[in-house]
Amino acid sequence: MNGKKTKEKEPKVKVPKEPKLKKQKTKEPKAQGIKRPNGVVYFFVYTFIYPVLKICYGLKSDRKGLKMPKGPYIVLSNHMTMHDFILVMLAFYPRKLNAVAASKFFMYKPLHKFMPLMGCIPKNMFDPDVRSVMSIKSVLKRGDGVLLFPEGRCSSTHAYVGIHKATGKLIKKLGVPVISSYLEGVNNCMAHWRKRTRFGRVRVTFRNLFSAEDLKELDVDEINAAIDLRLGGPELTTPPKKPFATYRARKLADGLDQFLYFCPKCEQEFVTETDGNTIRCKACGFSAVLTRQGKLVVDKSFCREGEPAIIDDVTSWMKKQVQFTMKSVDENMSLVLENVKVRTPVVGVPGGGTEESGLGNMRLDPEGWHFDGTIKGEAVSMFFPIDTLPAISYDHCDNFQLYHEGNFYIFIPEDPRPCFKYVIMTEGLHRRFASKVLLTPGVESGYFAD
Repeated sequence: MNGKKTKEKEPKVKVPKEPKLKKQKTKEPKAQGIKRPNGVVYFFVYTFIYPVLKICYGLKSDRKGLKMPKGPYIVLSNHMTMHDFILVMLAFYPRKLNAVAASKFFMYKPLHKFMPLMGCIPKNMFDPDVRSVMSIKSVLKRGDGVLLFPEGRCSSTHAYVGIHKATGKLIKKLGVPVISSYLEGVNNCMAHWRKRTRFGRVRVTFRNLFSAEDLKELDVDEINAAIDLRLGGPELTTPPKKPFATYRARKLADGLDQFLYFCPKCEQEFVTETDGNTIRCKACGFSAVLTRQGKLVVDKSFCREGEPAIIDDVTSWMKKQVQFTMKSVDENMSLVLENVKVRTPVVGVPGGGTEESGLGNMRLDPEGWHFDGTIKGEAVSMFFPIDTLPAISYDHCDNFQLYHEGNFYIFIPEDPRPCFKYVIMTEGLHRRFASKVLLTPGVESGYFAD
């Protein structure tokens, strides 16, 4: 050793080079499992179904002055029957829409396959459903159009019944252009109180409603008011010089007694019957003939000289029925108490529909609906507060339906005739007693005095 310190050489560490990343194609966002409408299915439906609708109902699409926005947009439509979504989608062709539809339709065959192919978005009716909102946002984010029925249910009164007030908040937050769709004639051709449809005329009118800039300037209440005005019809329609359409079918009034169960003359309930084109009261004899123009011609013997007829169409009769029901809706109202069967969705079987799963009783008071009974062998007690229950859905003269914590229940009373009355009462109680009414007024619905 010569005393010199030798420096040890540090081993060289090879630093691996970062691999060059290949440019990847950006994928469009997934819409919470909601795909674009299948082009082949859409074309098939348009090619084979549209001609039938054209021949039977004279389906007409009015797009006069409509300017299609670039990029995503929303179409808002009034809601008369369960067929509305297919009518609007076909009338809007070749533009394709992702329609928001009630979750219950996805439970049955073959709809459980058809509706996803058509790009439909499931929504729990009158129940907080974050998934449907996320799906709507995702569809808009990828640049597509969404069809919404803001009334949330088929009109039970043949009149525009108003929308959930959260609609304006959602529309403003989404911030995309909005187009209105106004359906006429469908409630007479495809009335939900009839087992069969009637030949007639259906028209769908499309107009621009809001631009993205409009939504920035308007507040939520102004947006809701504008939607009410457009979907309620006054802004689009004028008194016609001649009837909009004639409707052809045998026994025009068949089934109407299950819908108009109240006599506007003697004010008794569940006393009406139909015969051919006539609906009459079994208690007092009051009668009216339903014409091919959708009008009701009252027997002259029940009209005082110089005074207008008590009613002149199905809507005005229904309005009186709603007003009468509203008189019974107060803090001391007679309790509704019904023994019911319960049906729930079949678990684990896509398109399996529903199955009978329990028994119990339903009670309606100003606080809401109460259920006590058994479901799938277990004792169950549920409460549906009127504050969060602006309306309920139903199958005519059979059952009414409620959602509870994301679950779907069908209640079938021993006497199914009052099901439609319970629909009216529930909405009436909400409008009268809810701490914060969630619905806009609507047009000529009868829930408010003239």
